[in-house]
Amino acid sequence: MRQLKNKKVFLTNSKKNILKISEHTKIGFIVVVSSLILIFGINFLKGKNYFVEENYYFAIYDRIDGLTESNPVLINGYKVGQVREIKFLPDNSGRLAVKIVVSKEFKLPKNTTARIFSSDLMGTKEIALIFDKSEDYHNIGDTLFADIEGSLTEQVSVQMLPLKKKAEDLMQEMEKAIEVVKYVFNEKTRDNLNKSFASIKSAVYNLEHSSNTLDTIVTSEKGKLERIFSNVESISQNLKDNNEQITKIINNFSAISDTILQSEIASTILNAHKALTEINVIVDKINKGEGTMGMLINNDTLYNHIEDASYNINRFVEDLRINPKRYVHYSLFDFGKSVNVVEDKQETNKSSYKIQLKTSNQPIPLTPENFKGVKNVKETINNGIYVYTVGNKVSLKKIKKIHSEIKNIFPESVILNFKNGQISQIKN
Repeated sequence: MRQLKNKKVFLTNSKKNILKISEHTKIGFIVVVSSLILIFGINFLKGKNYFVEENYYFAIYDRIDGLTESNPVLINGYKVGQVREIKFLPDNSGRLAVKIVVSKEFKLPKNTTARIFSSDLMGTKEIALIFDKSEDYHNIGDTLFADIEGSLTEQVSVQMLPLKKKAEDLMQEMEKAIEVVKYVFNEKTRDNLNKSFASIKSAVYNLEHSSNTLDTIVTSEKGKLERIFSNVESISQNLKDNNEQITKIINNFSAISDTILQSEIASTILNAHKALTEINVIVDKINKGEGTMGMLINNDTLYNHIEDASYNINRFVEDLRINPKRYVHYSLFDFGKSVNVVEDKQETNKSSYKIQLKTSNQPIPLTPENFKGVKNVKETINNGIYVYTVGNKVSLKKIKKIHSEIKNIFPESVILNFKNGQISQIKN
């Protein structure tokens, strides 16, 4: 009996343990199923549908401007997939690889572009797939062309940029206009305007005063004006009464003018006009330097030659007076040592400037061949040295202008200053 009783107790305890295990199993099963449903629901809310077959592709971006996983992928505005994964490329370039999944029923042609764009004013990002006309299609896992549309702010900035520039230009023009107004209506201009209005007021007052004065004169001199008008009327009446006599006088003058016209006065005037025309031709030729008279008037070469000849004759006579031994030799007389003649023009108190071409211990004939074709060269003896110069100007500016041309022929030429018999060199 006791064994039977123990057996019954054992069976009862075994049933209780089995029931306890079954309850734990149920609870565990329920937890697992709930977890799976929760995971599935979360993934489903994220756009992951494990019951729909999808193809995946990649796109490489330098920046994604807020694109996140599970953002929609659209074709012509219709959602066909979503962004599944975003991660950096392993080459440390900072570029981002975006994995997108698209329903298996959609095939992507070659050269398809995945463009990121803003779908609303809040800046929510989505990817639009832009197809290219092609008969070839991408394989699963291919990398698509990546593009990114400017943000709303950038687009607004681009649209507003011309308006901004126009507004800035308008502000500049307004500033210029204000500056002009300020310049026109400155204190001096306002004073001038006040003076102008005062002058206008004074002119109006003078006109009013003049009109009053004229009215007074007309009123006071009314009798005289009436007599003047009466006299004018009388004169016109006399002209009317003597109309026939005036006509005869005019006819007589006409006959006299015909007689004068038939005389030789017209021929005389014509000849005089012809003579004046010839004189004008001659004067024009003289002004142009044509003919002997024209060259004498317009060309100073003859005057310069005469002046040079006179100057050389004076030097010759002076040298003959001081050094006759150079020209006349007497065996019984000795007139002493020769004396150098210094140009009289240097002994004046007036300062002048000349251009030194060269110097020599011996005299050089004053011919253009000895001075590289330069004419009108002068010789001056200074302390036993023969100095050969050209030009003679009181103005240093004018002599420098001549010197700039002479330096092309005589690079070593210098400017000398002649004053009070002294010669000094001018430094350029």
